[in-house]
Amino acid sequence: MTPTAIPNEVELVDALQQTLTDTLPLGWTLTTRPEANGPDFAAVLTGPDGISTLMLVEAKRYLTARDVPMAVAKLRRYANDAGQPDAALVVAAPYLSEATRQQIDAAGAGYLDSTGNVSLKSSRPAMLIRLAGATRDPWPSDEALRSLKGRGAARAVRALLDFAPPYGIRDLAGKADVSLASLSRTIELLDREGLIERGPRGSIKSLDWQGVLRRWTKDYGVESSSRVSTFLEPRGLPALSAKLKDISNSYAATGAFAAQGFRPVAPTRLAALYVNNARRVAEQLGLRPADAGANVWLIEPFDAVVFDRTLSRDGVMVVAPSQLAADLLTGPGRDPAEGEELVAWMERNLNAWRR
Repeated sequence: MTPTAIPNEVELVDALQQTLTDTLPLGWTLTTRPEANGPDFAAVLTGPDGISTLMLVEAKRYLTARDVPMAVAKLRRYANDAGQPDAALVVAAPYLSEATRQQIDAAGAGYLDSTGNVSLKSSRPAMLIRLAGATRDPWPSDEALRSLKGRGAARAVRALLDFAPPYGIRDLAGKADVSLASLSRTIELLDREGLIERGPRGSIKSLDWQGVLRRWTKDYGVESSSRVSTFLEPRGLPALSAKLKDISNSYAATGAFAAQGFRPVAPTRLAALYVNNARRVAEQLGLRPADAGANVWLIEPFDAVVFDRTLSRDGVMVVAPSQLAADLLTGPGRDPAEGEELVAWMERNLNAWRR
């Protein structure tokens, strides 16, 4: 059960010891071991076959993805000083975000938090325990931005994805057409999750563009963030493509229909178009309103950022690859699978879409 108040380091270690004891399989034992000038918690982990290993735990009141390398390096120093380089290393905190847990995994350590997120691993004796806890922080900071949902965050993320670093914050705010405050809050969130590397005076030296994209899609959704109206083009999507040439400045295609222009995939049966006025565009294209059997979505977007940096592909205006990837990854049916294909294309063709 998650505590109502965020635990301090002492409470965290006590809860950690209890959780470890409750989590270990039958036949395993955990014996605490005092470590002078060492980690917050140390214990000898013994398997049913009598083989033992040292477990070292670093407990933090607050830990973000960017703090992981230092915490794991500290544990490795403790292990080496104890003459146990193969010790099981564990990072603990009241809450560990998904990005932080992934960083700990990548660093070869285990983790545990007060909400029940657990990953314990040992090579000798062989053990792997994984449990899922909370997916959101029960004790979020009032000052920190906690979500990338909304117009300001979308504009900031789109600029971070579309323009290759390095760049200064003010320069990027101008490219994003977003307030400096909104951009700074977005960057702070991504920085906490270890997705951005900062330079002098807060500039952006580099970023994990795939990580930023996927973090955005946790809060953004093409259907949940915009207004969707459904229509029927009786003559099919080839006829729609021909008609679109006459209204080139009034739409931007997205979804699987737009993805055809970047990477050939199976023919789609649904065309999704961002438009400013669904009723007017439907009249221009001769579409019929339809609930069942619709093959056209007209989407009135959450923000005009979807029209930024559009491209022409095979005579059709399409959204920028960054926007298209977000829409596919959060779309219906086969869209997420096609989104993964597009992300792979983007990785292979960085110079084709990043400015």
